[in-house]
Amino acid sequence: MSQKKNNRLSPLLLILVILAGVAWGLQNFNSIEKTLAALIGLGNSSTQLEQGEDDHHGGQQFSKDGLTLDVSIFESGIPPQFRIKATDNSGKAIAPEKIKLSVELKRLGGQVDAFTFMHGGNGFVSREVVVEPHSFDAEVKAEWKGNSYAWKFSQIEARAEISQEMADLSGIKTVKAEPATLRVTQSLTGEIGLDEGKVAHVVPRLDAVAKKVLQHLGDMVQKGDTLAVLESRELADAKSRHLKAKKQMEPTVLDLERQELLFKNTSKMLELLRHETDRKTLDKQLDAMILGEVRAQLLPAFAKWKQTHSAYLREKVLFDKKISSESDFLMAREQYQSAEAEYHALREKIAYANRLTLIEKNKTAERALLDVRTTAQKLLALGLTLEEIEELAFDEEHRFTHYSLRSPLSGEVIQKHLAVGEAVRRNDDIYVIADLSSLWVNVAVPARLLGTVKIGQKAFIREEHQGLQTTGVLSYLGSVIDETTRSVTGRVVIANPKRTWHPGMFVSVDLVQDEVKVPVSVLTSAVQKYRGWEVVFVKYGNFFEARPVTLGGTDGKRYEIIKGLRAGEPYVSKNSFAIKAELGKSGATHSH
Repeated sequence: MSQKKNNRLSPLLLILVILAGVAWGLQNFNSIEKTLAALIGLGNSSTQLEQGEDDHHGGQQFSKDGLTLDVSIFESGIPPQFRIKATDNSGKAIAPEKIKLSVELKRLGGQVDAFTFMHGGNGFVSREVVVEPHSFDAEVKAEWKGNSYAWKFSQIEARAEISQEMADLSGIKTVKAEPATLRVTQSLTGEIGLDEGKVAHVVPRLDAVAKKVLQHLGDMVQKGDTLAVLESRELADAKSRHLKAKKQMEPTVLDLERQELLFKNTSKMLELLRHETDRKTLDKQLDAMILGEVRAQLLPAFAKWKQTHSAYLREKVLFDKKISSESDFLMAREQYQSAEAEYHALREKIAYANRLTLIEKNKTAERALLDVRTTAQKLLALGLTLEEIEELAFDEEHRFTHYSLRSPLSGEVIQKHLAVGEAVRRNDDIYVIADLSSLWVNVAVPARLLGTVKIGQKAFIREEHQGLQTTGVLSYLGSVIDETTRSVTGRVVIANPKRTWHPGMFVSVDLVQDEVKVPVSVLTSAVQKYRGWEVVFVKYGNFFEARPVTLGGTDGKRYEIIKGLRAGEPYVSKNSFAIKAELGKSGATHSH
């Protein structure tokens, strides 16, 4: 009975022994592999290649001439750092003062990271952090016992190789990281409208009939170009009145010119007489002057005064000598005083009359000139040019009814209400001319935002359907809130030199609240989530690599990159999710 029982237990024990052996073998597989390698000579340091191999900790082991380095990246609960264990051929740890270690990493794009080491625990720890991704070509260097050692190894993660053709098919686009100005904006809506300062409503300004129509819808015109030729009886009357006024003015101007000359010469004559110039000298100076009736009035009185003065002086001498009688002396004195009074009275009268006549002639000429200017201003108001007004005297009489309707500014004909033979009234709006080189963007600003919206703010204007963009400045902000929309109207003036913007377009308006300049930025479409990181995919050749970045501020269009990317580096700006998907398919892992 007991023998049968023993026979039944033997197979069971055998199975248990086999299972225990398998378990031990799995746990010690690397040791077995190394033991086998040592037995067949692969572990001999004299035949060890300088290219590293994975050790049992997932790192790299390098061995040569009795020196063995175990290199790994440790990041459990701390920032990633290199750890190196250095041993001699007896397996004893090498003292830190007897060995010098360094590591250099060459990353995609040419960036080189250098690492120095300090002693820590049972090995050496890098002073510098190993930044993500851990994808690089590494060179490990050591100096020991007067000898120099160098090993190389590569580690690839978060990297995909995609041909340019495949990238194009996938819609992957790249641009360069660059400095930018991030703008905090307030998004509003607006509508493109005409610049009301550059719009002209052309009216005939008199009743007329269209004889010729020269400009039509869409035509470009220059300031002064003839839009149409009209016929008007009213215009003919205005031209006739102007010509009549000009003819009436001509004699008054001539009369004024003559009176100015007489005034000048008479004043000069009075000055000569005041100095009591002798008659011979006086006649010589006055002969060349035009004096009119003044000469005949004043010179005889002057001569009589001089003559009676001489007679008075002679009688006075004779009277003093008792030669002449007193009555003769008194008569001579009376005649002298009378002649003197008449002469001076005549001088004053002529001086006054001379000035009064000049003033009257000047007023007459001014009235005539005012009539000419008034009739000319009316013609100018009707649209005639100064040249046309000056040439009226040479016009044929039948052309007096012709009226050229001209454009008051350069621009495009955007409205026309006129046909040949059509009768128009003076206030009819028959043409609208607009200069479309600048336009207004009328912005609806909600009343709740009036505290933050200010005149002078920079504005970014966008039209989505055609992809148009431009900038301007908020130049006007209304004061009255619309009862229906509860908003006020703001205005931004934009340039439109290529006529790409059209009145009536609906646009988006971003008013800038604040601006911050940053040294490195990327488009928001470039940032992806990968393995818990915020990443941007950089591109070098056909290689795309996830670069963890530290993001700063954003304006909704771009992110500031605080760390992880340099200005000028090429990155994927569009369809970066395609690379993320490719990394997922390739099974890229984070192992060290």
